[in-house]
Amino acid sequence: MPRFFFNIRDGYDVDEDDEGIELPDLDAAKAEAIATVEELREELADAGNIELEIVDETGRRLMTVPFFRGGGKRR
Repeated sequence: MPRFFFNIRDGYDVDEDDEGIELPDLDAAKAEAIATVEELREELADAGNIELEIVDETGRRLMTVPFFRGGGKRR
Protein backbone atom coordinates (compact mmCIF):
# COMPACT_ATOMS: atom_id res chain seq x y z
CA MET A 1 0.00 0.00 0.00
CA PRO A 2 1.39 3.44 -0.86
CA ARG A 3 2.38 5.92 1.84
CA PHE A 4 1.15 9.50 1.60
CA PHE A 5 2.51 12.50 3.49
CA PHE A 6 0.49 15.56 4.45
CA ASN A 7 2.55 18.73 4.65
CA ILE A 8 1.18 22.06 5.83
CA ARG A 9 2.39 24.93 3.65
CA ASP A 10 1.79 28.61 4.38
CA GLY A 11 3.34 30.08 1.27
CA TYR A 12 6.78 30.49 2.84
CA ASP A 13 7.35 27.63 5.23
CA VAL A 14 6.49 23.96 5.11
CA ASP A 15 5.72 21.83 8.14
CA GLU A 16 6.67 18.43 6.75
CA ASP A 17 4.94 15.22 7.73
CA ASP A 18 7.78 12.84 8.58
CA GLU A 19 5.62 9.76 9.19
CA GLY A 20 2.91 9.73 6.56
CA ILE A 21 0.11 7.21 6.42
CA GLU A 22 -0.49 4.16 4.28
CA LEU A 23 -3.66 4.48 2.24
CA PRO A 24 -5.01 2.48 -0.70
CA ASP A 25 -4.94 5.32 -3.26
CA LEU A 26 -4.98 9.05 -3.95
CA ASP A 27 -8.76 9.24 -3.47
CA ALA A 28 -8.35 7.95 0.09
CA ALA A 29 -5.50 10.43 0.64
CA LYS A 30 -7.69 13.28 -0.63
CA ALA A 31 -10.48 12.26 1.77
CA GLU A 32 -7.97 12.18 4.63
CA ALA A 33 -6.64 15.63 3.65
CA ILE A 34 -10.14 17.13 3.52
CA ALA A 35 -10.98 15.67 6.94
CA THR A 36 -7.73 17.08 8.36
CA VAL A 37 -8.41 20.52 6.90
CA GLU A 38 -11.92 20.51 8.40
CA GLU A 39 -10.46 19.53 11.76
CA LEU A 40 -7.74 22.22 11.79
CA ARG A 41 -9.55 25.08 10.03
CA GLU A 42 -10.71 26.89 13.19
CA GLU A 43 -7.34 26.46 14.88
CA LEU A 44 -5.51 28.01 11.92
CA ALA A 45 -8.08 30.72 11.05
CA ASP A 46 -5.52 33.54 11.37
CA ALA A 47 -2.77 31.76 9.46
CA GLY A 48 -3.51 33.42 6.11
CA ASN A 49 -2.63 31.60 2.90
CA ILE A 50 -2.33 28.01 4.08
CA GLU A 51 -2.82 24.65 2.39
CA LEU A 52 -2.34 20.98 3.02
CA GLU A 53 -0.30 19.27 0.34
CA ILE A 54 -0.36 15.56 -0.36
CA VAL A 55 3.07 14.17 -1.23
CA ASP A 56 4.05 10.64 -2.28
CA GLU A 57 6.99 8.59 -1.04
CA THR A 58 9.30 10.13 -3.64
CA GLY A 59 8.48 13.67 -2.47
CA ARG A 60 6.33 14.48 -5.50
CA ARG A 61 3.43 16.80 -4.72
CA LEU A 62 0.22 15.13 -5.86
CA MET A 63 -2.42 17.58 -4.75
CA THR A 64 -3.07 20.55 -2.49
CA VAL A 65 -6.15 21.27 -0.41
CA PRO A 66 -6.57 24.91 0.66
CA PHE A 67 -7.79 25.63 4.17
CA PHE A 68 -9.79 28.63 3.01
CA ARG A 69 -11.42 29.43 -0.31
CA GLY A 70 -9.52 32.03 -2.24
CA GLY A 71 -6.33 31.05 -0.43
CA GLY A 72 -6.70 33.72 2.24
CA LYS A 73 -8.16 34.20 5.67
CA ARG A 74 -11.70 33.11 6.26
CA ARG A 75 -14.10 36.02 6.52
